[in-house]
Amino acid sequence: MIIMKSSWPRTNWPLSLAALILASPALLSAQSAGTVAGSVSTAEGNLPVERATISVRGRDARATTDVAGRYQISELPVGTYWIVARAIGLLPDSVQVSVVAGQTARGTLALKRSTTTLQQVAITAQKRSESAQDVPVAVTALTADFLTKQSIQQFDALSAYVPGLNVQLQSPNNPGFVIRGITSDDGTSYVEPRVSVFQDGVSISKSRGSVVELFDLERVEVLKGPQGTLFGRGAQIGAVHVIQNKAVNARESMVAIGGGTFNELYATGMVNAPLVDGKLFGRVAAIYNKRDGFITNAGGGTLNGKNTGAVRASLRWLPTTASTVDIIVNAQTDDSPGTSFKSTRFAPPAGDATPFARAGLNGGDSLGISRQVGGLTVLYNQQLSPAWTLTSISAGRRFYSDEAFDADGTLAPVLQFREVAEGSQASQELRFAYDRGGKLTGFAGASGFWERGSQRVPFNTDERSLFALLAGQPIVNANGTANLSIVNNPSTGLPFKTSHTEQYQNFGQTTAAEVFADATYTVSRLSLTAGMRGTYEQVENAYEVQNSATRGSLGALLGAAPNNLFAPTNGRKEGTGVFRSVVGRAIANFDLGRDFMGYASFSKGRRPNVVVVNASAVRTLNEETVLSTEGGLKGQLAGGRAQFDVSAFSYRYNNFQTSITRLTPGGLVNETLDGGRAKAWGFEGSVRGQLNAQTSVFATVGYTDAKFDSTDANGNKQARAGNRFRLTPMHSYSAGLSLDATKRRFGQLYVSPNTTYRGKVFFEDTNLPAISEKGQLLFNVRAGLRLPDDRTELTIVARNLFDQQYIIDAGNTGGAFGIPTFIAGAPRFVTVQVSRRF
Repeated sequence: MIIMKSSWPRTNWPLSLAALILASPALLSAQSAGTVAGSVSTAEGNLPVERATISVRGRDARATTDVAGRYQISELPVGTYWIVARAIGLLPDSVQVSVVAGQTARGTLALKRSTTTLQQVAITAQKRSESAQDVPVAVTALTADFLTKQSIQQFDALSAYVPGLNVQLQSPNNPGFVIRGITSDDGTSYVEPRVSVFQDGVSISKSRGSVVELFDLERVEVLKGPQGTLFGRGAQIGAVHVIQNKAVNARESMVAIGGGTFNELYATGMVNAPLVDGKLFGRVAAIYNKRDGFITNAGGGTLNGKNTGAVRASLRWLPTTASTVDIIVNAQTDDSPGTSFKSTRFAPPAGDATPFARAGLNGGDSLGISRQVGGLTVLYNQQLSPAWTLTSISAGRRFYSDEAFDADGTLAPVLQFREVAEGSQASQELRFAYDRGGKLTGFAGASGFWERGSQRVPFNTDERSLFALLAGQPIVNANGTANLSIVNNPSTGLPFKTSHTEQYQNFGQTTAAEVFADATYTVSRLSLTAGMRGTYEQVENAYEVQNSATRGSLGALLGAAPNNLFAPTNGRKEGTGVFRSVVGRAIANFDLGRDFMGYASFSKGRRPNVVVVNASAVRTLNEETVLSTEGGLKGQLAGGRAQFDVSAFSYRYNNFQTSITRLTPGGLVNETLDGGRAKAWGFEGSVRGQLNAQTSVFATVGYTDAKFDSTDANGNKQARAGNRFRLTPMHSYSAGLSLDATKRRFGQLYVSPNTTYRGKVFFEDTNLPAISEKGQLLFNVRAGLRLPDDRTELTIVARNLFDQQYIIDAGNTGGAFGIPTFIAGAPRFVTVQVSRRF
């Protein structure tokens, strides 16, 4: 007997048949559908366009490009379609593709910018790509094109074109970043900055490691107001974000060389190439700039010069169609002449006492800075779904600097200092972003941060000069040479030491963890945004002063025995703290129609508690907080030919922290103090216009009134009542134009003149009239010839064209001893360059 068996189990075949019937439409659809995938880039420069919107004419199918400019649309029925790409500030482009069942059709698009309307700048200030004109935050975005036309490669030059921002560069080792009155320039290893400086999402805010050359950049974004929700612990009053160019799928290169006044040498270059077709790309960029100092030193050499080299190497890897990995390595070396801290009380030999002429600083060529900065960043972006994106930012960074300076500003060997600072940091951020093109967008994530640093300050003096200074006698003779006539200590009769050395050191370590979330909900024309960031941080700080190898002869006079200046700690003194905090923001913005948008915001900023450790005590300062209210209006006019933005703000500060160097009964002390309560208000505005295809213009204006309150939180009169914040001009403006002449057989002429102005600045919170700058009005111009091949340019750049004299700092360490010093601003610099693109 033969038994026939079915291949379908008797008990399951009805269910299996039903499943087959239900699945058949999907199977038929898959067999009759295909996929369109491709990339979107700019027609000029072949740069990937992030968050471009991709649509299919005649169908309800959409996609958005990722950071590498890629997109994919699946399950399109077989047929021929027009694929359309649109992006912020660029003209739309379309391409026709034929969809074949079960296959992927390629659609590559290149978007051009309009020559008759202004380009809208796409920024990522809110952790997603959007037009600067649509962001309800006071933000200035400077594109690579603007940086080139205004010849900007340093932060101080950049700040002249950003209302509300002032950057002071004493040297690459000693910057001051100021946003709306708040200064971040303390080099103490355990003091947190108030203004965050970021490089591709990585904090580089520590003062001694924050200065980097601005070359081969995509753009720079400057956000004003408390930005803790977006940028974390150090962004109490704003953030400066440098976005570097990444490797792209193109073969291109450029080189520029030049020279100029003060024996300047200039060279920069870039090479970009595909390494593995469609998967791996590489890019290397470098810059070198050397210039003699513009102040001659009677003690030898020159001062206020530059010698900087920087290199960047980056890789972009596309492991899958939905993921992007960027690996970026940065390195910079500075080996520059010393800073001219010049005394205006004592004239140098064969010179005068003005800050702008010949100086007489002791130390000669030994004055200067040696500094190295390096970092590794890994950026990972994963498109998890059409609505969700994961971003990971991993980074490590190190810096080391050694700067020798003469703090008294004369040939007397009285206040000879060095500062040796070093730091290491590691950070990790994970962020999930949601955007499906609907009413709700937002992001949430967590980050970790670890940092360790130290600052060592050796001090050397000739006690004969130091005694003359403390006794109120001239430290130099009439001819500018050192006064060394007092040989013995009047109190003991013993001879003064001709060379005495001592030093102080501080140490800081911070471990922090943060969680954050931010969301925007849009109802019709109204959008509401709210965000918060919670922070946990643990700090371990220390301070140490050892007994000098040679007992000081003046320690009893200054209260620092057995040293002369720094009171010994008898071992390392330590202080620790654990702090928790929450900051946040709330914004309402309204689409007013006709390309106008208005917004109002309220936010809280914070500068972390400071565990202050010195020879006399360990104490913890309360966190400095600021409550900010701001409103603004942004828009376009004349069909996109003009863009503007205006904003007004008001701040209230509690426990305002201020840094001061002073001579106390216990020796010289550099510390952070609680300055009490303060307030600031002001307004800012900017406008850009495209007059025609060849001519564009811009203008900015800023007003900041930032002062200490009359009384503190307890109603007591404050020491600096009514004083203005230091390094904060009340008025500032900039204006300029760019003109490209009509092309001729010999090529195309171009010129970009501009002017910048900053009003009166006090360099100390004490507001002493003698320690201030009345204001500076500078004119700059860049002009040249673009040869007929459109690849070669001959350029001349003149900065401070009319050789305006001004100072960038005053007071300094010498001020604590009653002999303030002054640093001259840069005179007229002229550079001639030739560049070539390949």
